[in-house]
Amino acid sequence: MFIIRSRFQHILCKLTLFFFIAGLTPIQGLQAQALAFSVGDEKEVGEKLLSVVRKSFEVYDDPDIVEYINELGARILNVAGHQFFDYHFFVIKNSDFNAFAAPSGLIFIHSGLLDAMSNEGELISVMAHEVGHVTSRHISDRIQKTKKTNMLGAALLIAGIAIGAGPLSEALITGSMAGSAAMSLRFSRQDEEESDRLAYKWMTSLNMSPAPMVTMLNKMHRESVYRTANIPPYLLTHPEPKRRMGYVQDLLEITGKDETYPPRDDFDFLRIKYRVMSGEKSTATLLAIFNRQAAKENVQEAHMAHYGLFLAQLAAADYEKAKESLRKVMGFFPDKTILTTDLGVLYAKSNEPDKAFELFSKAAQIDPDCAYTQYNLALMHQKRGESNKALHLYERLLAKFTDHARMHYNIGNLKSQLSMEASSHYHLGYYFWLEGNNKNAQYHLNQAKNQSEDIPTKNLAITLLKKIDRLEKI
Repeated sequence: MFIIRSRFQHILCKLTLFFFIAGLTPIQGLQAQALAFSVGDEKEVGEKLLSVVRKSFEVYDDPDIVEYINELGARILNVAGHQFFDYHFFVIKNSDFNAFAAPSGLIFIHSGLLDAMSNEGELISVMAHEVGHVTSRHISDRIQKTKKTNMLGAALLIAGIAIGAGPLSEALITGSMAGSAAMSLRFSRQDEEESDRLAYKWMTSLNMSPAPMVTMLNKMHRESVYRTANIPPYLLTHPEPKRRMGYVQDLLEITGKDETYPPRDDFDFLRIKYRVMSGEKSTATLLAIFNRQAAKENVQEAHMAHYGLFLAQLAAADYEKAKESLRKVMGFFPDKTILTTDLGVLYAKSNEPDKAFELFSKAAQIDPDCAYTQYNLALMHQKRGESNKALHLYERLLAKFTDHARMHYNIGNLKSQLSMEASSHYHLGYYFWLEGNNKNAQYHLNQAKNQSEDIPTKNLAITLLKKIDRLEKI
């Protein structure tokens, strides 16, 4: 937390210095640059905000997690119709009970919210609700109505709200505009109702029961009652969950009373949820949670508890117990190829690379489009010294996961080994930029730019250098 706060203090110091030199207070500076908030402006703010978030939080970029959350988002967008933006969905490591839609189609799901969810329906209900805010341009409309913001102030303000309650978010908001102005960014009752109605409509279009909207709002209500006393009013970005729960229940009564929906398979949801949990909770906590869950009456949850135990045992390097737990899960779900990849990961970590490679290859033959499998297979090719095979897989994956930091790092190292110096420097520069290390990013990108024989890479490096320069002016 100290590192995060110090980085934001640096940003805020730069902001304060800018206004001091200009002879303006922060509010005056923002008022002086107030403009209509266009789609182009919204894209610019979204880009700046994502840069701030990447510098300050751990964004889960495991292809397994990224692919799952964005495939859910794509399903929602498929029924939502034409959009102004290219949406991107992120899970960030933050224990707050929060999700937030930022300008230009950036949807952030906090890991703390994912932890509180029970099924995929609840996750889709939240994601659809946030897409509703972006589709309806609620954030941009409220920014424009304040008449007290510019793109710079909006990026910092939205970052503060997206982060959730606490000193860090309050510092960001103080650095961007007064709390009274920030209150105008709270979604209104009408905004929330419009987004809920869109989420309801889209879930039914997906042939999904919208009932999880009610259970999720009930959880939100309990959380808001617990935390309201400690949260400034302008951070309560999703007001009145109890009232919202009431009219969603009314919608269910009016339109969904006689509807029947197919049963849901929560295997993928639970697997991803437990993978996120395993990165944030102690082994002892995980073992306690999943041993209790193994005794539940819900058959799927009881079976998936063994997957949670596998993750806990893997983290503790208790490989034999981990194999035993995972074998049980594979017995319960024999058609889930991705568990073969999980077993391969276990063998890779227990220093049995040949067995791991065999399992990754087998899983890739069954499901060649699984990013999690392909990524682990690429890692194994790289460890075996099969650089060209590894590079081919990484580049194929990078077309889908453009901003995957570790992928750029691995490609950069492989291309260096293959004497592809300009391209190596470009990917290493991209890696450092995604990691928030602009100094090293600029060094490598300038090296790529100076390799005049590789014109396409040179142009890519110049474009990214310009972007970094623009975003550094926050």
